Amino acid sequence: IVNSGVANACTGQKGIDNANKEIEIASRYLKLNPDNIIISSTGRIGRQLPLDKIEKGIEICSRNLSREGGHHAARAILTIDKHPKETALKLNIENKDVFIGGMAKGSVMIEPDMATTLVFLTTNILISGSLLDFLLIDCIDKTFNCISTDGCQSTNDTVIIIANGLSGLEISQENKAIYEYFRSGLLFVLESLAKMIVDDGEGATKVIAINVIGARDGDEAREVGKRVANSILFKTAMYGEDLNWGRIASAIGSVENNIDSSKVDILIDSMQVMKNGMAVDYDEEHAGKLLKDREIKFTINLNSGSESAKILTNDISSEYIKINALYKKQK
Repeated sequence: IVNSGVANACTGQKGIDNANKEIEIASRYLKLNPDNIIISSTGRIGRQLPLDKIEKGIEICSRNLSREGGHHAARAILTIDKHPKETALKLNIENKDVFIGGMAKGSVMIEPDMATTLVFLTTNILISGSLLDFLLIDCIDKTFNCISTDGCQSTNDTVIIIANGLSGLEISQENKAIYEYFRSGLLFVLESLAKMIVDDGEGATKVIAINVIGARDGDEAREVGKRVANSILFKTAMYGEDLNWGRIASAIGSVENNIDSSKVDILIDSMQVMKNGMAVDYDEEHAGKLLKDREIKFTINLNSGSESAKILTNDISSEYIKINALYKKQK
């Protein structure tokens, strides 16, 4: 059960009691065990749930449950998002049709763990709860935990995956080939949804991929990528279509681990702008053309190891400031 508009965060014991009442209401209308009901909330912080309105909504929804209702649900959970975010994938594994579907919401306060992001996934595989949990955490760490729109976390975050086993195909670590094939499908769905969230970021005009390679370990690669992704100077430069790669270099230098700056290379697309920590001549006209694209790719090579990470972010525009400065008036 998902409600949009009220986060039910920072609402004290009454908020907890209201959440339990919501579960009771849903249990009654859907004729389900309360233990089988999961609730999520998104919206304004500090306000109590309007239980009368929620009960009415649950009652209406319970009479209109449909296999065709996925798109309506993806739209219903939005707050200030501009677009619904949904995708699905069909795999054929051992002559069985396996489906992975997902929907998400979020466009601001996005720097997971996991921030104001709601993600709901369904699949028809047969799998143990512990293994499904392990798979989900592994895939989330490489997708939703590698995006940032504004570097701001929130009180509310949820990712849920439900597997009903109806395909009859069992996923286990004993069969590596099947396990990895399903994992790649789940990763694809989560990557797609994560990119949709970045693309729908408030006021965003650019989607920026920051590929960090040559790191000593995965944590170092992610930290470098996120330092750049969360740099306001970098993000505003991207909005202004100004390469100003020194802002990338300064963000890398802010990482607590000792990064050897004399080894660092920076590229936009395939064009090098910094080599071994120093400026190199590059085609500024070509760089300007690359920065006009909706999607921009940077590569940062630390030349210190073999680990890598990919971070997705967007620019910060004047529209972002306008939206958030007038947030209360828009409600």
